[in-house]
Amino acid sequence: MRLPDSEKSRVALIGCSRYGSPELPDVPGIKNNVSALFDTLTDELTGIVMPQNCATLLDPEDQSSVGELVTTAADQAEDLLLIYYAGHGLLSAARHELFLSTMNTVPGARLPFTGVDYSHIRDACMESRARTRVVILDCCYSGRAITGALSTSDSDAAFYNQVRVAGTYVLAASPGHGVAKAHPGDRFTVFTGELLRILREGISGGEGLLTLNSIYKHLQIALRAGGNPIPQQQITENSDVMALGRNPAASRDGRILDRSVIVTSVANEAGANPLSSGTFVDDVALDVPRVPLTLAGRDELIHAKPPCWDYLLYASSLRLGMESLSEKWVQYEAGRSSRSRRMSVAQLCRYVDSSLEKIQKITGRIDECLSRELQDRAFEASTDRADPDLIKRMASDLVGVYEDYMDWAMAVRGIVAPHRAARLIEMTALIADTPVRQVKEFINQYFSEIDALSDRYATGEAASINVDLKLEITVDNEVLDAFLEERKRLN
Repeated sequence: MRLPDSEKSRVALIGCSRYGSPELPDVPGIKNNVSALFDTLTDELTGIVMPQNCATLLDPEDQSSVGELVTTAADQAEDLLLIYYAGHGLLSAARHELFLSTMNTVPGARLPFTGVDYSHIRDACMESRARTRVVILDCCYSGRAITGALSTSDSDAAFYNQVRVAGTYVLAASPGHGVAKAHPGDRFTVFTGELLRILREGISGGEGLLTLNSIYKHLQIALRAGGNPIPQQQITENSDVMALGRNPAASRDGRILDRSVIVTSVANEAGANPLSSGTFVDDVALDVPRVPLTLAGRDELIHAKPPCWDYLLYASSLRLGMESLSEKWVQYEAGRSSRSRRMSVAQLCRYVDSSLEKIQKITGRIDECLSRELQDRAFEASTDRADPDLIKRMASDLVGVYEDYMDWAMAVRGIVAPHRAARLIEMTALIADTPVRQVKEFINQYFSEIDALSDRYATGEAASINVDLKLEITVDNEVLDAFLEERKRLN
């Protein structure tokens, strides 16, 4: 169960509310679907992606505009790829292939030439490097459209055989033989309206995150109770554990007082020092260079691949990344802020509550950066098979966590609030202080140990090196106690 990485995720929201064909009635509520989903998914406090990573397309004229939006999102997504479509869904007469309608779609024999072939969206998902891919379809699946519905079909199998994609979660508004309702005069279509309600209001008694699985279960309950079509889902490879937001209905007081929201241990428990261990073997002599300190030197290292080049590459990438942030570190150390926003005390408290989960999200990314699986893939037993791009990306991701901690604290310090809330602002910002220094120390320690490999080999201390990347993130308890005291005082 986790939230997506907002910077590495992409959302594509597509809705067609107007149609040129008399056989396809307009569905005005779809325009509101797209707008409200954009606002919800990009909300600064509760959203899952930044606005620039959420693209919308309303009333597409043809297939190419849909294809451009979907393929761009699929190419850019590394964590979550979410594609949403609302409109008329039609099945071709000859092969029962699924097509999504645009403004110029014509049912019948012209459908394959005027509609969006769903197989193209499926292919884009399959080719995306995103860890989790989600497709949400607010439509039904036949060649017949009727007033108050988006279309119908007699075959569930024809639809689900087409939408099944490994590693992708598919959520559909209704069974293949049902109708996806859109009542005249309603602000949203029935399915998307209920989805928005869950994302905005949350699930009472639920956990802190709104996973796809929990959203689906409550969609089922709510839509069945209203006599509406029952949504369907297709799950592959545990994709339903991805969360589309935080649960607003979860107990706020519980989150404030729960230290586990802030303190997270990642990877393996810290305790081994140093990070690298060596074993001496007689009659073995290796010429291990120093860690390159320039981009040109790093490129030469990758080309030459001397002994231990993979460890050296990781150290070089970490050091270069840290050096690029040296000015920001000086600003952070000086207690500077990155921006100014004026908030009331109540607004500040809500912001702080949400920020605790944001810092937990940042911390959780370390587990991905240093997971045993990733280390095994990056540092192969045979370094001829090691992946330089993966190693550089590992280093970049960890440096990104270091930067995000600083940005988080500097953003908090940039808040302008009534004087009585000044201490809460500072205590909140200080929550990141120990974690950011722990990451900095970890990177410096790793660099120092790997840079000294040549000395260790030269003195016969070691002839083979095993590196085990370990890092534990904690928070200063005194800072945390002061923060909790201030937060409760202003509650």
